[in-house]
Amino acid sequence: MKRVGIGLSLLAGLLGCDDKGGPSTLADSEGRRFAMSCENAACSYTRSLGKPVSNEKTGVELQLSGRVVGICDVGPSGVAEPGDCRALVCKTDSDCPPMHGLEAGHCVNDLCTSPDKPLGAGDAVLLCLAGTGLGLNAPKQVARYAMAMNCGQPCVVPAPCRQP
Repeated sequence: MKRVGIGLSLLAGLLGCDDKGGPSTLADSEGRRFAMSCENAACSYTRSLGKPVSNEKTGVELQLSGRVVGICDVGPSGVAEPGDCRALVCKTDSDCPPMHGLEAGHCVNDLCTSPDKPLGAGDAVLLCLAGTGLGLNAPKQVARYAMAMNCGQPCVVPAPCRQP
């Protein structure tokens, strides 16, 4: 199966991280927890609960390829495959990192989002893999990934997947 990478290049300015912004703990759709700390407009993330997708992927990076904010396990190359990322979950806006220099994050339908962005295939992948565990090798993950990558233009998240 060919895996298509999701855009991961994010700048601290795009995320709006600063010394006062953002929650100190983030959570993903698989129940993992991540500590977030920001200093001088740069944020870093460390896993505080849960395992990485593999032993080689010890780094953590936020991802925003469209509307849904994800968190990814990354290796030394700094590149994450789609199965390495999961959606950030929330209950309130304060559970989400601020995006685009805003004062607070946005929690919509229990997902951290950038609501002004269009929904794309990368978002569909995050939503379809939510709750399926880590990786991309289980039959359910393979099927949902394929459905997500074929969400169309404009993207419509397949019915079996978590909805935005």
